[in-house]
Order: sequence, then structure tokens, then C-alpha cells
Amino acid sequence: MSPRTSSLEKLGDEILGYRRAKLLMATAYLGFFYHLESPTSAAALSRKLHLDARACEIALDALTAMGYAVKNANLYRNSAVSRRHLVRGRPGYLGDNLKYQEIIWDAWGELRACLRRGGAMRPLNYWLARHDGFTQEYIRGMDNIARRPAAEIARVVGADRVDSLLDVGAGPGTYSLAFLRANPALHATLLDLPGTLRVTRRHLREHARASARTTLIAADYRRADFGRSCHDMVLFSHVTHDESPATNKLLLKKARLALRPGGRVVIHDFMLERSRTAPLFGALFSAHMLVYTQSGRTYTRDEYRGWMREEGFRSVYGRRICPDAPNFTEILVGTKEDAC
Repeated sequence: MSPRTSSLEKLGDEILGYRRAKLLMATAYLGFFYHLESPTSAAALSRKLHLDARACEIALDALTAMGYAVKNANLYRNSAVSRRHLVRGRPGYLGDNLKYQEIIWDAWGELRACLRRGGAMRPLNYWLARHDGFTQEYIRGMDNIARRPAAEIARVVGADRVDSLLDVGAGPGTYSLAFLRANPALHATLLDLPGTLRVTRRHLREHARASARTTLIAADYRRADFGRSCHDMVLFSHVTHDESPATNKLLLKKARLALRPGGRVVIHDFMLERSRTAPLFGALFSAHMLVYTQSGRTYTRDEYRGWMREEGFRSVYGRRICPDAPNFTEILVGTKEDAC
């Protein structure tokens, strides 16, 4: 294959990639894969989902071509990858995250305007407050992708050394639950917006034994007081990429005040190399922040380390989380070494 052919194929894949993504997200949102657990015709699926039969057939044929369905005569069923990741209740389920991506698609449609303006036309608060179903799919979608890294973080950071955890921007509570499972004496305080916590409460009911050791605080973490010398750990997981450098430094300042001497702050997020051009997922995620936040982006680990030092954290160390994943994350852990 010539370099020219290879480059054309790469460009073609990039150009057509949005079609594959949109079809997968829309059909997941509408519930296709739940009904494809048993062989189903396009006509039968259209009746169950109140959709057009011809349109369903076109979508199902395309899903089959993509490898998400298997077709035999006029019947369709889930492929192995769809059974594993697109059917609710399976351990690898990612369907809620796809539903969230389907809703936020409209924000990406405003990319040209964002590039002119320098930020989102309709930021995250808009979607949380005004778009029916967004908060539920957004929060549940976060749980889909958080379970594995949450368990790893609780293990490598050391949940046994924590009696009181403050989880800032806790979302579904997946990270707190991982620490609670690892340490039966730990109590977790989950802080997030009121609408988010309505979803969180429903999620926590599925984990009754661990969630009995939680306190939920409905507040905006930008404005909320985190307390004084009352926690052993403050966790920011996938929070800082939504915010500006100034807000992130403010959050770290409040975290330091909330920690007891020897307490630790943990930042968990996608992090970029110093050039900001790698890894690819982190660079693209920064563009994702451009279309639906006002000031967010993916930051470099050097930026985080600098903010942590400025706000009085010492002995900062880092570690890659789920390093075998294409969208691996990183943690940085800093210690409060003296009293406030």
C-alpha cells in the first residue's frame, strides 16, 4: 500500500467516523439492543419502539455492517460486542454513556461557533437544567465508565488509611462506593448539585450496605465551604477538566482547609503531556470541553503539580490508572503536611 493510499484511507475513516458514531448512539438511545437479545425483524422492532419500519431496516443493516448486529434472513440479533456492552445489566454495559453522548451531540454541532467565541454556546449548566433526561443519562453514563478505575484508585491510594472522604462533584458516587467497599470503617461525604444527587440517591439504593455510610450535600462545589480539618481525603475525579485554572486552584485551597494534617488530596482526570498533543484521547477530550464548558480543557500533569504546590500540598506523586485502556487516566496525590 502506497503512503498516498494509506493517508487517503485514514482521511476517509476520519470523515466517515461521525456516521458510525451517530448511528450507534441514536440506536442505543432508542433501545435497539435490548430488543435484539433475541432474533427480531425490522418490522417487529419498529412496532416495539414506535419507529418507522423502513428506517429501522436501514439502521439495522448498517449496524450489521459495523459489527453490532448479526443478520440471518430477515432477522437481526446482537453481536457479541453488543451483548457485552450495550445490554443493561451486563458487567461491561456502556449504554448509558452512549445515551449521554447522543444528547451532547448537539453541542458538537456548534463547534464552529465555539471556535469563534472561545467557549461553549450552551455550557454544561444549560444541559443539566433544561434538557430532559440529560442529568440522568450523564450521571448514569459516568457510572458505566467509572467502575474499573474507581476500584483501582481505592486500591492504589489506600482506602485503609481513610476514615472520612469528601468526594467533590461525586456524580453517581462510584468512586466513593469503591472506597467504602475497601474500608468498612470509612464514611464518605458526596457533594454535588441537587439535580445530580437525585440520580445519585437512586444509584446508591442499589448498594445499600455501603451507601449507609454516606452523607449527601447538595451544593455547587465552586461556592460551597468544604469544612475545616474534618476529612482525611478530598477527591476530585473528573471535576477539574470542567473548570478554569483559577477555579481549580480555589478548589485545591478549599480542599487543603478541609483536610486534617497528613490528609491527602487526589486529582483523577485525563492528563496531557507537556506539548498538549498527546495522548490523542486527552487532546480530543479537550475539544469536547470546548463545546460544552465555558473554561474547561484537558490539563497537563505539570499544570496540576504546580497548582498543588502553590496551594500547599507536598510529596506529590502520580500514577497512571487503567494503563491498558485507550482512554487511560491519571491520578496525582498530594499531602497536607501542616495544620491550617
